[in-house]
Amino acid sequence: MSITVPIETAERELRSLLEQLRLGETATLVSSEGAPEALLASLRFAAGRPEPMSDWDMRWDALAQKVSQAWKSKKSAAEILAEMRR
Repeated sequence: MSITVPIETAERELRSLLEQLRLGETATLVSSEGAPEALLASLRFAAGRPEPMSDWDMRWDALAQKVSQAWKSKKSAAEILAEMRR
């Protein structure tokens, strides 16, 4: 689920908004003119219950393992990106 919420509404009803979002779902906060200003993403399971890993999660985990096994550099990906940004 991805919803769009005016910033003013999010300020008044933040707790309620967070309770509506499940893990990975987002709320785009928009200005009074309708321009996107921020993205709110849930980092917890709804009602504190763990959910089974989705097919999407399993595919990302499998991809991460393949990349990890194929990685040849002595440097991590984060180190290489940091060097590229300099």
